[in-house]
Amino acid sequence: LKSRAAVAFWAACCCIPGCGLLTMPPKAVAKGAAKATARSKSPAPGTAKAAAKRGAAAKTAPKPAAAVETAQPGAPVEEGPLTAKQAERLISAIKPADLSALAESVDEVEQLPARMALDFVGDKDLTWANAQASLKNGAQFLKEILEMEAGDYITRASLARMSELGSLDFAALASKNAASHALARFLDACMRSAKERLGIAGEQGAPAPDEEPPAWPLKIAFQELPKHIAEAVRWRKTPLIVSNGKAKEVDTFLTYSAYVQLDAKWVLGETTIRKTMSMEDMREDLRRRAVAAMKNGLPLHIAMANTAVAFKKQICAEELFPSSIFKFGVFQDLSMPEEEQEYKKMVRESDLGDWVGAFPGRIKEGFFTIVTTDFGMESASEYLAEALPYFEDMAVLEIDTASFS
Repeated sequence: LKSRAAVAFWAACCCIPGCGLLTMPPKAVAKGAAKATARSKSPAPGTAKAAAKRGAAAKTAPKPAAAVETAQPGAPVEEGPLTAKQAERLISAIKPADLSALAESVDEVEQLPARMALDFVGDKDLTWANAQASLKNGAQFLKEILEMEAGDYITRASLARMSELGSLDFAALASKNAASHALARFLDACMRSAKERLGIAGEQGAPAPDEEPPAWPLKIAFQELPKHIAEAVRWRKTPLIVSNGKAKEVDTFLTYSAYVQLDAKWVLGETTIRKTMSMEDMREDLRRRAVAAMKNGLPLHIAMANTAVAFKKQICAEELFPSSIFKFGVFQDLSMPEEEQEYKKMVRESDLGDWVGAFPGRIKEGFFTIVTTDFGMESASEYLAEALPYFEDMAVLEIDTASFS
């Protein structure tokens, strides 16, 4: 990478304990993830923002869309959804002079795509004044945008930040500055591609009243994991991934998809074996990690490995690390008023200072809990039913080991 994000990325790698980026075997990286990325200054070790910098998950081929014959700003372009690569042709054809003209705009609708593009290339300052400076240096700005490889480095956190800026108005932009319109269509395509790659349910919406849920447990190919996670979350279920001895590969995939991992073996070791932390200190540590994921819109990944750590009876505690965190539909119950949500009980005044978005203390879209285990189905049923709260309500996804060959 030669973009603004490169220096921050390597700084983040070096300061995240156990992130694995510098020690992960190449084959595991190739199977589990695409290139990692960063979006701004190096975050503090152990934060969810640091986890987000670990990168994007393995690429999922986008669905084909209507072909685009032209890419000249101002020329007619089909208004249907584009793939990220197709939309990249629009950006490639923008002239620096078009971007300079956009820099003079006083229209917030026109300005929004340029501000989003700042986040896209890893700039933390998303103000219009900073966007104007980049637009006036048009050739360099276009070069940085194209170096991001059509959004392969977009993370859940960056999706959340771009969403906070506002919604792209394509109907209005069609009759406005051509460069702004091209940027908007490009960014939209990249964000849709990233959501598919990251397993985000996107615009599917809540299940219809007469819709039947999937018949969990399901046996799935490893390559199908993102879409099945997204479907479980759409039903407000906590996915339980039964890995059949492949937890290392599954956990690597989730880590590089910017899931915030809680290592059950580490919890067991620190509280029971090495006894370096009291149970109260551990609960507070887990609370802080979970809240960090919530405030940044990142999934919380509880990695059980080959253990049956007794979360239900020994670790979970109200207002610190409640049992409800294992049941997504209870932890964030959409039928309840915001102020009565279960997750609110975990949030402290001190957590609000760096909360992403306009509503400090409100859980960010993109958060949910997922549990992985190295066990097979029989062992998972035998041991995890006693260890995990709400085990019987989880959406169980069994990995077909044949899908690795």
